[in-house]
Amino acid sequence: MKKHLIMNVNLTISLIITVGFLCMALLNYKTYSHIIDDDIRNISKLTSTNIYSEINNELTKPIFVSLTMANDSFLKNWLKNEAKVSTDRSYLKKLQDYLIGIKSKYHYNSVFMISSSSNYYYHYNGILKTVSEKDKHDKWYYDFVNSNELYDLDVDQDQAAQNTLTVFVNCRVEDTDGSLLAVVGVGVEINQLQSMLKKFEDNFDLEAFLVDPNGLTQIHTDVQKIEKMNIFEQPNLAKFKTKITGNLTSLETSKYKQEKLDGYLITRYVNEMNWFLIIKKDTSILNQSFHLQLIRDLKLMLFILFLLLTLSTYCITRYQRLITNIASTDELTKLPNRRAFNDELYKAIMNYKLYNKQFFVFVFDIDFFKTINDTYGHLFGDRIITDIAVIAKNTINTYGMTARWGGDEFAGIIYGDKKDVQEITDELLNQISSQDSLREYGISISLGVTQIKVNDNIDSILKRADGGLYQAKSEGRNRVIQA
Repeated sequence: MKKHLIMNVNLTISLIITVGFLCMALLNYKTYSHIIDDDIRNISKLTSTNIYSEINNELTKPIFVSLTMANDSFLKNWLKNEAKVSTDRSYLKKLQDYLIGIKSKYHYNSVFMISSSSNYYYHYNGILKTVSEKDKHDKWYYDFVNSNELYDLDVDQDQAAQNTLTVFVNCRVEDTDGSLLAVVGVGVEINQLQSMLKKFEDNFDLEAFLVDPNGLTQIHTDVQKIEKMNIFEQPNLAKFKTKITGNLTSLETSKYKQEKLDGYLITRYVNEMNWFLIIKKDTSILNQSFHLQLIRDLKLMLFILFLLLTLSTYCITRYQRLITNIASTDELTKLPNRRAFNDELYKAIMNYKLYNKQFFVFVFDIDFFKTINDTYGHLFGDRIITDIAVIAKNTINTYGMTARWGGDEFAGIIYGDKKDVQEITDELLNQISSQDSLREYGISISLGVTQIKVNDNIDSILKRADGGLYQAKSEGRNRVIQA
């Protein structure tokens, strides 16, 4: 199905471009010029869409990470007891470990927090400085605080990293009454975004950059233009200001002239960043070379066709892989879901029948989970499910796989003999009962496990494992029953 989809899309693209080329060969000079302009505009739109997608991948994730930090109960509780820092250095170490954890996980250039009560600028290396209104480098902090925005993006030099030019994502941390506790955020080195833009500029012969709503350049492959070049101060582009800033929902296309040059200006608003993506595509060279031999046009068409086919194949394959992964993964626990488990179990049964590869199937659920939900709420219940999912994955996945069956039920496969399975499942029960966050609430599981038999299918082996689960419950819970 995937190959057919790629083939159909590529065939459609090939036919469109080929027909367009044949039309150009038959029409007069004026018609040729219009077609060339349309092709360039469409390619620029396609490029803009792909750059927009990659920018979202690069910067939306840091925004979500910063927002998650801003709502983290650990940080809020830490800030409420910030005074301990002066007497207890280990208390500062807890914050450093947290910031280092974010940095290591996402490979950001900077992870920071500025306390509104102490004005300390906390960095993963410790206390970097005390922010002050007298320090012009700290102006961004007071501007952001006074803006009352939930978050914003700011291009600035990172004082903690040899003044590396960095895109900072700043987020407010607020108490339950809405008062400001701190500003937290992460920083992404601007050269990462520059490299991404440079790739598109080289491949599609265009200029791509990001500007704020006032037209001031925020990200550009030319560092000298960052926060210095304002496109609305350029006479040939100033007339498009209202048109560009007034469209916050779709691509905006404008044709411009600059001295002897002319081209297209493709713009798109990036909502998460409150910036505009600007694509400048010069078409004058193509118009000037219009009278060259037809073979050169043919080569250009074939080259564009190759690029589009490669790009479409990559995009389709990538998003189909992403969709497949989403369809087979449980959103809460990130474990395989029921569909993925059934697929894996079917493969295991086939391998058993073909190669006599022995395995066991287990099913377990959380004891008295309804009471837990009713007592502490569903969010707490979700946390319990997530904690148990992590323990089950770490304990079992070396020997097989674990999946979320549904609700508080889990299922999985273990490869090995009865002795191995007994040790593994006993270890799972021990790990759950010994973890502090679970032991405090008396959390335990009941587990049924069964070995594959000659005539088993998915339903029969699961029914037997499920029977073991209910036997474990009837015998007092917090135990393993081999059915």
